[in-house]
Amino acid sequence: MTKEIEFKIFTKNKGFKLSVNIVVYSLLFIGIGIAYLAREYLDNSTIENLGQGVGILACMLMIYFKITQASKRKSLNGNLNKKLRFRTREILIDDIKIELNEIKKIEFYINDYFDKWESQAPGDFAPGRTNGTSNICELTLINGHKTKVNFQLMYENEFLKMRELLLQYYSENKIHFLKLIEYLGIEKYEEIQEFKKTLPPTLAISNAG
Repeated sequence: MTKEIEFKIFTKNKGFKLSVNIVVYSLLFIGIGIAYLAREYLDNSTIENLGQGVGILACMLMIYFKITQASKRKSLNGNLNKKLRFRTREILIDDIKIELNEIKKIEFYINDYFDKWESQAPGDFAPGRTNGTSNICELTLINGHKTKVNFQLMYENEFLKMRELLLQYYSENKIHFLKLIEYLGIEKYEEIQEFKKTLPPTLAISNAG
């Protein structure tokens, strides 16, 4: 049995973050606003030209960020200083140890990995590649308390290294069968039936649902 699997916990920074979209759209609206006010109310061509220049600059930035979107990675806007560690009989969230017998349910939301490409809407100019930090582990304890943390995956299917521990948690009724096959990437009916055959009979009957 695998002794321990470790991931980095992502802790998001608090407070306001200046984004690419805020910058380009702010410049665009400011430029249009200056040009309009200068023409309609001030009758000042110099200020109007300045506004038009700001608007043109915003449009050029939009083109640049859209072209480079596929090769740029989103800023981390947080830190990866803490560790999430999974063991056979316990889970550690940095220095907080939670015994397996204290846990009622373990759930994961796995949809991200480092440098993954995410398509962006036409009007979104943010970088298109991720930091792999949108994955979530949620623990529901026997006492009703819930703990949720984001963690980083560095490559596609990295989470499959958790296979042995996931099977262990399933055997302890901490993970539902349908969630287990989701985490293991088992989707086709035939694959599910074959997977069931690899489980001890008591587990296949009692937990598969």
